[in-house]
Amino acid sequence: MNQVELTPWHNGLLLELLLTVPTEGNWEDVRSQVKGCLETHKSTFVGRGALITVDIANRPVSADEIAELRDLLLSQFGLQLVALVCTDRTAQAAAKDLGITNYMLPPGSKVDAEVASSTSTGSNALYVTSTVRSGQRVVHGGHVVIGGDVNSGAEILAAGDIVVFGTLRGLAHAGCQGDENARIVAGSMRPQQLRIASQIARAPENNEKDARRPEVARIENGAIQVFPV
Repeated sequence: MNQVELTPWHNGLLLELLLTVPTEGNWEDVRSQVKGCLETHKSTFVGRGALITVDIANRPVSADEIAELRDLLLSQFGLQLVALVCTDRTAQAAAKDLGITNYMLPPGSKVDAEVASSTSTGSNALYVTSTVRSGQRVVHGGHVVIGGDVNSGAEILAAGDIVVFGTLRGLAHAGCQGDENARIVAGSMRPQQLRIASQIARAPENNEKDARRPEVARIENGAIQVFPV
């Protein structure tokens, strides 16, 4: 990919933007291309206060370069940089230092749960009214509330709590920024995997045989434990 591309994507109910930049070439040239691309699409879907994710793939960039891009997006286009897609360790460390969410594959990708990672800030809640289906991923820097089910193969990553009104069958990672006080609540707890901060728990083998009842998962004595609500 040798040119900047800008596309919309849905994060739950939120419409966000994905900016994909060239993996090669001078960074200053990339910034110029980004500016030109955003100017072209400004009247279409670039709006004041919109959220944007930037995909740099394996390009090594410094914290200063990311900060300059973040400032350009905000000051000239009113876009808030909320996530960086990157596989280079230098870029990942820089994003973490700047408090920017980092994950390894672009939004909407069908990924193995083991490769998804997120660090984020904020305390606002995201409410998703529909069921989150297999292959879908919701990433949010606050609490996440799901009004339907979370199907097997779906992923929910939240810096705060996760609340699922229906059945949780996919992966849920609460406190993904490291908050060990985060909780996961579900009307029916049938997860493929639960994560809270750095702790991981898998579903018991007889999970599907348990009676349907609301439960909450939280860290107790250094491990994830599930209790009736």
